[in-house]
Amino acid sequence: MGKQESWVTFDPSEKSAADRQFLLSQLVVPRPIAMISTVGEDGVLNVAPMSYFLPITGSPMLVGVSMGLREDGEQKHTYLNALHTGDFVINITSENLSEKIEIVALESPHTADEYEMAGWTSCQSEMVTSPGISEARARLECEIREIVELGEAGVPFGEVHLVVAEVVWATYSDSILNERGRIDPALLEPVGRLGLRSFISAGEKGIFSIERVSWEEYLSTKDD
Repeated sequence: MGKQESWVTFDPSEKSAADRQFLLSQLVVPRPIAMISTVGEDGVLNVAPMSYFLPITGSPMLVGVSMGLREDGEQKHTYLNALHTGDFVINITSENLSEKIEIVALESPHTADEYEMAGWTSCQSEMVTSPGISEARARLECEIREIVELGEAGVPFGEVHLVVAEVVWATYSDSILNERGRIDPALLEPVGRLGLRSFISAGEKGIFSIERVSWEEYLSTKDD
């Protein structure tokens, strides 16, 4: 006989907000990563990966993105920028963008330009104010339609804004199309998030990990 299986119990009422979200993040997997690009009121460009993201319906063409607080309790720059312009771009995270996921995920100052940090280039969108990422193989231009306030207000890993947006324009490379003209996931090479710093790709990388450093550690590495 094989080893008898034992079970771990998890009572949410006895856990912190961070513990609860971490468990969800490790079990609800893999999750597609929306690499969201926005522009701030001051013109500073922002990019952030968000994996609490889902398609909702095709008529109208709606998507939902859950935007929580930063770990310091402040609102995410992506959310503030999207409120200002009323729009954002979802750049599909393919394997060619994967090495910079944790770089643009850093809780950096508002003045930081994630395009520069990641070595990516911005491109003008057709229907929205926010620019896209030129290197992305597919982009969804989105206009906000509704924001639902959820979770425990003021608590990191608690307060969240469920942003429902309509896709008003889509652009994708013909390099991801098969011989029948359909999008081929093997060619798109989408990357999903697993638990903590683990990811999975439909491309050659398979399951891989990327370490995240603090903003201070990033700056010291950059200076070196």
